[in-house]
Amino acid sequence: MNTREQLIAIADWLGDEEESLSFGLRNAFDALRLYDYALARPELMCGYVMEWPEADRIAALGYDPIATVEAIRGRDVNETGASQACAVLARTRALLDSVAFVATEGDSSQLLIDIDDILTPEVQESMT
Repeated sequence: MNTREQLIAIADWLGDEEESLSFGLRNAFDALRLYDYALARPELMCGYVMEWPEADRIAALGYDPIATVEAIRGRDVNETGASQACAVLARTRALLDSVAFVATEGDSSQLLIDIDDILTPEVQESMT
């Protein structure tokens, strides 16, 4: 297998795992380390990482990705980069609207209108 094919195989393997494992990994290299560890131990390769003994997960990575706060907490299924950006934009709008000092009266007016055009009606309702 060439490198590209190996990465595809690793992505397929990781894709079959519980999503909480992905949340618990500190970085993408840890997924490679887990896969490499499993390749060296055929008895682990046929099972899910969630089913491995904790000692094997720790031996592979130096920590147990299943026991991290991120793995346990996960994230909202509907949370995306876009929804996070929208939330930041909503907070930015509120801050701009509440700023006591502006260089010229009405400086923020057009910016607030532009932000309102971007925000979804649901977000606008939650701000009122």
